[in-house]
Amino acid sequence: MKYKSLFKQIRSIILIEVGTLLMALSVGLFILPDKILTGGVAGITSLLVAYIPLSEDYMVIFLNTFLFILGSLFLGKEFFMNTLIYSISYPFWLLFVTRVMPDIEPVDPFLASLYGGLIGGVAMGIMFRNGGSSGGTDAIALIAQKYLHIKVSQIIMFMDAVTVLAGLYIYGLNSVLIGLVSVFLTTIAINYTMNIYSGVEAKKFEIISDKYDLIAKDIHEVLERGTTVFDITGGYTGKKKKMLMVIVSEDQYNGVKQIIDKYDPSAFVIISEAKDVNGEGFTFEPRI
Repeated sequence: MKYKSLFKQIRSIILIEVGTLLMALSVGLFILPDKILTGGVAGITSLLVAYIPLSEDYMVIFLNTFLFILGSLFLGKEFFMNTLIYSISYPFWLLFVTRVMPDIEPVDPFLASLYGGLIGGVAMGIMFRNGGSSGGTDAIALIAQKYLHIKVSQIIMFMDAVTVLAGLYIYGLNSVLIGLVSVFLTTIAINYTMNIYSGVEAKKFEIISDKYDLIAKDIHEVLERGTTVFDITGGYTGKKKKMLMVIVSEDQYNGVKQIIDKYDPSAFVIISEAKDVNGEGFTFEPRI
């Protein structure tokens, strides 16, 4: 168990680093060069560079560092630990992308917004799933939640909206519309990444049958899956029955149906999608 825990921690650190690199690529290759009015620190930087004579990459590093310190002071150890890896490595990755990597040819602003938003969303999804955080404006949202009791999602949405709309005065409507594409795609990519980078998707069978014991026996022996038996009472008839529940992988779907048909073709069966299934036989051995 000790080695499994250590392996899990090392794996999480590596994946947070992967997420950090992807974030640096998103910001350094697409968001900053085209001054995309996206959310977060990168979007704020696109506004401030119009007034402050400082390079975009250094501006991002300064703001992220400031918000990391601010968040650590107000939110304590948990925020500090969750954000530490990102806060240390992100400046190096960003400077590597902007200063060391060869320059790429200019990208159409719409494409920059599209790919910047998607890559940035994937990066944050990976970090969130592994206990990391990108810090940045999330720190302000978390502080507001702690002291003002306002939902994090509402604060982040408000800040992103203000950032993008403020660009209307500086860069015009076209830039605002392009920026909204980035914000929208980032949200989609975060949700998608967190869903696929999660537990296994599977099928849940709820089976009401007088032959539940025979069905369960075959599921155990043939499919090597565990089952759970519930005592239930019919709401209309008042009769007491047994309900069998089993979670199986997608490739075992037809196998369960064949077993049910074998013993009780008239069984009452509910089949539903089971998302984010974790545990033995799904997210770790003996069966995946």
